[in-house]
Amino acid sequence: MLPAGRFVVILYLLSSMTVMGQTTEPPVIELGYGRSNYVIGRNMLVLEDPANTLKLSDVEAKPELFQPITQETLNVGPSASTFWLKWRVVSKMPREWFLHVRAPFLKQVDLYIETRPTYDVIMQHVTKVGSALPYHDRPVLVNQTILPLNLVRNDTATIYLRVRSNSIIRVPLEISTIQHIYENSQQNDVAHGFYFGLIAALIIYNLFVFISIRERAYLYYVFYIFFVALNISYIKGHFLQFIAPHFPQANHSNYTGSLAFIFALFFTNSFLNTSYYCPRLKKSGWLILVSCVAIIALSLSGYLLLGFQLNWVTVGLFLIYSNLTGYVVLRQGFKPARYYLMGFTILLLGIFIFMLKDMAILPENWFTEGAYQIGSALEAIILSFALANKLNTYKKEKEVTQAEALAQATLFSQQLIGSQESERKRVAAELHDSLGQSLGMVKNKVLMIKRDAEKPELREKQVRDLEEMVAEAIQEVRNISYNLRPLHLELLGITQSLNSLLEDVIETGLIGVETDIENFDNLLTKSNEMNVFRIVQECFNNILKHAHATAARIHIHTEDAMITIRIEDNGVGIQPAATEKGGFGMIGIRERLNILNGRIQILENKPSGTIIHIQIPF
Repeated sequence: MLPAGRFVVILYLLSSMTVMGQTTEPPVIELGYGRSNYVIGRNMLVLEDPANTLKLSDVEAKPELFQPITQETLNVGPSASTFWLKWRVVSKMPREWFLHVRAPFLKQVDLYIETRPTYDVIMQHVTKVGSALPYHDRPVLVNQTILPLNLVRNDTATIYLRVRSNSIIRVPLEISTIQHIYENSQQNDVAHGFYFGLIAALIIYNLFVFISIRERAYLYYVFYIFFVALNISYIKGHFLQFIAPHFPQANHSNYTGSLAFIFALFFTNSFLNTSYYCPRLKKSGWLILVSCVAIIALSLSGYLLLGFQLNWVTVGLFLIYSNLTGYVVLRQGFKPARYYLMGFTILLLGIFIFMLKDMAILPENWFTEGAYQIGSALEAIILSFALANKLNTYKKEKEVTQAEALAQATLFSQQLIGSQESERKRVAAELHDSLGQSLGMVKNKVLMIKRDAEKPELREKQVRDLEEMVAEAIQEVRNISYNLRPLHLELLGITQSLNSLLEDVIETGLIGVETDIENFDNLLTKSNEMNVFRIVQECFNNILKHAHATAARIHIHTEDAMITIRIEDNGVGIQPAATEKGGFGMIGIRERLNILNGRIQILENKPSGTIIHIQIPF
């Protein structure tokens, strides 16, 4: 019998060896009959290399550096470290086995397999693949990372896997036959085909709509969902397979994700018309644009992981911006904004679930793995419907506007006809009451001259009186003609004609006028000069009739191919309702400005009065 002390030492040594064996050597995975797929799970050890300097000989020499994995799938989120995975496997059947790494976005995947056919011979197989290497370097040319294990039957193989990423470290591993991999990839292939087919159909449809109506929101939508689809193709491994097989430097979500956010921002501003509904909030969108440009710049400079982390921040910024703008615009009555909110909320929820899965907060399953893809597909459909709804909304608004314009044109025509009748009555009254009476007096004076033909002293006086009457009649004809059309507008030009008009206003003694008129003759056609003359004439008629002003000022100057007219008075001002509708005079001013392609602003003058600001291009 062993002494008690020696027995305790032996037990301690045995227990230490047991613990050491559990720590430095993983259990052996037996690949036997009846199964074609084995999830490695926790049957492996893990070693983190923060300095990215360890080689295979280093990790083989120090097996104590490995630790048991505490997750079913190694998932540490964004990390710049290199991770070494170690497990042991033995094949009990003559079948070819493959390692399936269901993470095609990993930058570096190096597989080392060591078998010992005899005690003295060690065989080693090395395979190096990854998203940073050309696609045609892969041993199996598919979008997933599938590596042959080259196992020797009944020989236990020690397998090391070195992985590194420019985004997240998530390494789901399984050992399968090639038949099992292809049979179980059919559902994913069908889902991917449906998704990309849907995106392609929406892109083609909305591109044709853009070509038809030239609405930029459709073009931004096309580019936006295109880059979202490219971003998902990177995650699923299709980007390197089909888009850039010989240019792996472009194979990263930082580029496609940033471009997607840029066009999402453009689409948001165009679709929601943020320049009109929320111009101040629109300025905050520049922060998203700057963030996207910074991501691309960092990625091109080699800081892909830092750019990827900034990409996550951009997701949060866009989440805040899209919801705020959508809510503000919806509150102001733009109904298509509700579809915008619904679409982007679903997408960002899908991205959020996908990110939580990447951060190992949510478990990995078909829903969390496809949340981003599902969210983007639903969003693409909803936004396409939102664009159609917006088009219908604009169509209805256009019909209402056209009806209002027709009603306004009818009203204007009625007022124009009434004005013409009033003008005819005024001219008829002037001809009858003024010119007619003058001509009647001339006739009487002629009769008196005939009667007093034999009285030279009376005849000469009658002739002088007749001359004065004829001169007055001629002046009355000129006045009537001037009111109908100012003749000196064609003779002297628009600048002098306006000065003459303002002199007549000053001569009324009702108001003082300060003039500052720059010469702008020959900048407009004669018909357009007449419109400018009538606009200024109507403005001063309104001041004389309605403003009760004692002073006015007119300033006309030309700059940057624009004639600017500014008329100020110190009267009682004008009511807001009058600025929108106004009487026939204001309607006439607006109609003439439409002909001139000009615009008018009616502002309040401090402390009292009105400012009329008119701009006319030439």
